[in-house]
Amino acid sequence: MARNQQLRVLQALDVARTQLYHFMAIVIAGMGFFTDAYDLFTISLVADLIVHRYYPDGRTGNYISVLINAVSLSGTIPGQLLFGWLGDKMGRKRIYGVTLLLMVFCSLASGFTFGKSTYKSVVVTLCFFRFWLGVSIGGDYPLSATIMSEYANKRTRGAFMAAVFAMQGFGNVAAGLVGMITSKAFDNSSPDNIDYVWRIVLMFGAVPALLTYYWRTKMPETARYTALIAKDAKMAASDMSAVLNMHIPPEEEDGINLTSEDQYGLFSSDFLHRHGLHLLGTTVCWFVLDVTFYSLNMFMKDIFTTVGLLDGHHDQVCKVNACQMARPPVTPGYRKSVNLFKRTSDITGLHTAIAAGCTLPGYFFAVAFIDRIGRIKIQLLGFTMMTAFQLCLAIPYDKWLECNNNKYGFAVLYGFIFFFANFGPNTTTFIVPAELFPARLRSTCHGISGAVGKIGAVLGVCAFSFLSCNFRVLLFLLVGCNLVGIVFTLLLPETKGKSLEEITGETEEGQTLDDEATVVNADDGIHVVPV
Repeated sequence: MARNQQLRVLQALDVARTQLYHFMAIVIAGMGFFTDAYDLFTISLVADLIVHRYYPDGRTGNYISVLINAVSLSGTIPGQLLFGWLGDKMGRKRIYGVTLLLMVFCSLASGFTFGKSTYKSVVVTLCFFRFWLGVSIGGDYPLSATIMSEYANKRTRGAFMAAVFAMQGFGNVAAGLVGMITSKAFDNSSPDNIDYVWRIVLMFGAVPALLTYYWRTKMPETARYTALIAKDAKMAASDMSAVLNMHIPPEEEDGINLTSEDQYGLFSSDFLHRHGLHLLGTTVCWFVLDVTFYSLNMFMKDIFTTVGLLDGHHDQVCKVNACQMARPPVTPGYRKSVNLFKRTSDITGLHTAIAAGCTLPGYFFAVAFIDRIGRIKIQLLGFTMMTAFQLCLAIPYDKWLECNNNKYGFAVLYGFIFFFANFGPNTTTFIVPAELFPARLRSTCHGISGAVGKIGAVLGVCAFSFLSCNFRVLLFLLVGCNLVGIVFTLLLPETKGKSLEEITGETEEGQTLDDEATVVNADDGIHVVPV
């Protein structure tokens, strides 16, 4: 079946030199992920303070802690589906700023939640705004991924997208630093100041999002949306000529007409035949990855309390019963001598150490090697190594709880799980859905994949709560998730070094792209570089 000839403007994008604008796009899109990670992970760092302030009875506080952690993750699900669909229907740029404004408003509103000082309406309104914050965070995923994939050249597309996603690592580190500095500032103050600490930490998430709003509004629409969906080749050529600092002659009007066979929809048999297995692979892999990533990340403090890295319950001795692990540490079960602000600074300090020492380097490795090794190999490597390190924690689990220096070895192995999650499926599950699907369905399919992933995140948080009496069983369940991820990764094709239209079959079969033979096309004025 004949396909379109690739448009000249899209060829120019695929083979363009790496320029300053590419790095600006990484920062502009990446600051959304910086804020996303900050907002999602700070709540787990200050949840103890909130629970202690408003739900001091231990049993109720346990459920409230889970609710506070899960509510924003739940909001990301409709956010990814809605904004992913709108990105294909209305354009990537048109609604790109909307997600950022909603993020700013809800971050600030989370700190201004109202109610009597000891009344539960504070937590109710906090959960309300956290849900809508999750909606904005969810919307940022498909839009940022799609925009970056459609701006990048094919030679370094993976590295550019991984760099955008790596900003999540910096947001994770920032969450720990802000939490640690704020709690340290109130270290010797009255417990009545607990409200100030968690409110300041949550509200700070509005700052990076607000700083990049102006630049998001100035980004032009992607050429692939303008040419292939809006079908305005002249506008696409004009926009990209300014972006790439070159002259790109507009295409003939009939050069952008799609054949009727290529106009299949998401629920059509054609989509099922061409991309059904791809969508199944991206959704399942993202689902099982998020079960592990969020359960281990958001309850890190409880796990480290169990092995003795953090101060815990009054009856905690050398060997801690696993049933104590997931109870919120700020309950009447804590020693009266425990300084809540100091404990929070200890929690945030340990979080920062894991994020800076293991999480962030994993992102750096992904940026460096994803266009060399390939997406699929890195994803398989990540799932495999996560399995190995989780087994190293699960099989000798009782040994880790003994009263010796095993707690430091536990922390190191725990950190390696996050290293290979990021140098692995946490990065690739974000990248691959933005490459496999046609332009008119790209944002929608990425949103579907991400939404299913966040369902896994919510289930992971809930599973941690229900299996808190047997963390060893949870680890073996996470191993099973990794094995499922390995199997479904095999359904996905490698996308390294190919143009988006070549991957999706939107170019004519057998078409030879210009970059293989041309350094400077004097007739068209398109400057390209050899690959």
